[in-house]
Amino acid sequence: MSRTGARIRPSEQLEESLREALLAEIDAALAECDRLASWEQPQRRDAVHQLRRALKRFRAGASLCKGAVDGVEVKAVQEDVRATAERLSATRDRDVLVETIGGVVRIFPPTSRRSAQAIAVALLAPDKATTASADWHQAAALIRAQLEAMRTRMLAADLRAVAPDSVADAIAKRWRRARRAAAVPWNAEHLDALHEVRKECQRLALQLHLVSRLGPRARLERLARRLGRVVSTIGEDRDLGLLEGLLHERRGEFPDPRQVDAMLAEIKDRRAACLRAARKRAGRVLARKARVVRALVTRGR
Repeated sequence: MSRTGARIRPSEQLEESLREALLAEIDAALAECDRLASWEQPQRRDAVHQLRRALKRFRAGASLCKGAVDGVEVKAVQEDVRATAERLSATRDRDVLVETIGGVVRIFPPTSRRSAQAIAVALLAPDKATTASADWHQAAALIRAQLEAMRTRMLAADLRAVAPDSVADAIAKRWRRARRAAAVPWNAEHLDALHEVRKECQRLALQLHLVSRLGPRARLERLARRLGRVVSTIGEDRDLGLLEGLLHERRGEFPDPRQVDAMLAEIKDRRAACLRAARKRAGRVLARKARVVRALVTRGR
């Protein structure tokens, strides 16, 4: 399966097509478990990234079942998804922090850039703060067991009540939630609100990709990509905000306070640019009414 994710196939038995797509995401996550246990750090890092992506795609697809069936089994699977993702979050957060530091220190001349980056990484993203020092073989075994249990429960979940209308209704409902979330003030003082916008847009992008073959594929995929750009831009602001907080918290440990001031000024400018871009992109893509998006999803019948 492509790393871009599974899609629901047009079928008279939508519930089985949906189940097949969700199982494909679990299988994609299972396929990464061997690499998660690798002795090579780049392999582990990429496995964590791909596992998280597959789990997010699965969770987005499973949420289309809410309200259409007795969601006990699906909810149980989603709880396992959440637990599995939490096991992987520390590694992802450190890797992103290191990348963010690398981007910010580019403001320094080449002669001091490397030392500034090394100091910042050593102080703000030490190896001991991540799961990189844990027993990866044990972690991989635990995650594999969770994924296999998820697969068994997904096979047993009753999805017979899932129908094109219920899928379209679920996406339209989330679209309305995204529009409401995007109506709040867009600034660094409203991080919870920005997180909500990001979460809703990300879930929508994944769902639209999943159902893209049920309607006009090119239009649905284009909507998904545009939502994805909103998600990426808000995510960049989040990562910069994390670095900003750590710099304020530990600035006394840096040998040269002027470097900290320079990084903080750069971060401030970058965050302002991110928020402007995210608001503009969200405003454009979410200008559509939920009923228009619902009609797109059901047009392929």
